Amino acid sequence: MRSLFLALITTAALAARAHAAEIAWPPTDLGDHVRAWFEMLRGDDAGARQFLADHMAASALAKASVDTRLERRRMTLARTGGLTPLEIVNADATTMSVLCRAGNNDEVTAIFEAEEDAPHKLVGVRLEAGAHGEAPPPVKGPRLSDREATDQMRATLDQKYAAGEFSGVALLVRADSTLISSSWGLADSAKKTPMTPDTRVNLGSIGKLFTRTAVAQLAQAGKLSVDDKLSKYLPDFPHADEITVDMLVNHRSGVGDIFNDAFEVMDKSKLRHNRDYLQLIRDQPLWFAPGTSERYSNGGYVLLGEVIAKASGEDYYDYLMKHVFAPAGMKRTLYPIEGDGTPNVARGYSGRDPRDNQATRPSRGSAAGGGYSTAGDLLKFDRSLLSSRLCGPGWAAWVTGDVRPDRGTAGTVSPADANFGFSGGAPGISSHWQHEGDVTLIVLTNRDPEVTRAVMEPLRETLRRMTPPAKRVRS
Repeated sequence: MRSLFLALITTAALAARAHAAEIAWPPTDLGDHVRAWFEMLRGDDAGARQFLADHMAASALAKASVDTRLERRRMTLARTGGLTPLEIVNADATTMSVLCRAGNNDEVTAIFEAEEDAPHKLVGVRLEAGAHGEAPPPVKGPRLSDREATDQMRATLDQKYAAGEFSGVALLVRADSTLISSSWGLADSAKKTPMTPDTRVNLGSIGKLFTRTAVAQLAQAGKLSVDDKLSKYLPDFPHADEITVDMLVNHRSGVGDIFNDAFEVMDKSKLRHNRDYLQLIRDQPLWFAPGTSERYSNGGYVLLGEVIAKASGEDYYDYLMKHVFAPAGMKRTLYPIEGDGTPNVARGYSGRDPRDNQATRPSRGSAAGGGYSTAGDLLKFDRSLLSSRLCGPGWAAWVTGDVRPDRGTAGTVSPADANFGFSGGAPGISSHWQHEGDVTLIVLTNRDPEVTRAVMEPLRETLRRMTPPAKRVRS
């Protein structure tokens, strides 16, 4: 399974826990393989090749080439900023769950699956969101019928809402059957406006998938190459000759974050267009030499928005409306400007005594995220992308986290067999899109990620129990 968790983060300083002492790995075959996996993430491509030869099962290598797996390793590093193991949560001869701290400060669970027979080499690794120092163990309980799973999810959402810990929309769909389409809480506390399934909610960094889709479309049409230098589109931007589109997409450019000290003190009402964000990163020193490391960068995606505009000859927002949202039938998805009167827009609320998050939000979202959509529209995006209505199957697989069609063995995706997850979060924003086989779960909220995690953990656990085993295991 491929699960990628993206977050819109204002600060990402690693907590001391992220530098915890080395874990005492169990003296088992699987313990050796898992320890080697974390060492592989910190190493280079040569070490990764040796890891694959020594620790991956032949059955796994037969499903995806070494080059493909190296590319997936690079993307894992780009999405997470690296993983530091914190705690072994569960372990037996063939499965192990390890709670980790990601480089973007998220807690992530790495779940390892191994062959039944000694030496129990790895057949796959999946990454899932973790929280509060605890992580869900591999699912071994009985499978749930759709009715049982639906009842459990509704009970969870009702309970959290009653406790004041949830406000938002949930959509659960199996194939073409809608199992849940409901809302809880208020979209606007001051006006006492209830949340409804048609309420537009801030997606946070899930919006990066729209940007990535636009890049895929333009690459497929030959209007840009993912290997193009940034200087082809923004020649005056610092270090533009050293940065490629591929580096920006995969957080390997070294470009800093837009949510920095300058953002904290500026008049955020002046951020009304993607290009307005350039002032926040233009004079920032690079985090590292382009292409030499990975670190989650909202600034890199702002630059991609300008690349899309230059390559297409269209305004970034107009391009999305015409080439992504319209073909997908996403009539309720847009990037409103604060105070422009757009109807059915949820306010965000942050803190223990929830307050409107306007002071922490830019006036308008960017190519790094912050657009507004409904659960129904996000499902339309899911279906349109996976059925290749927005771009070809190889590029669609790349959008959801697979290798580039011109590198390694490109995958294909369909609504029936895809497995991935994306999240976005910031003060008063927490959005989740999980696709497991023929089941899709979308939860959009106007509360903090720290609040929503306690809701999403039991929902994901229920989702795993209702979904057949993944057809493709990713490492």
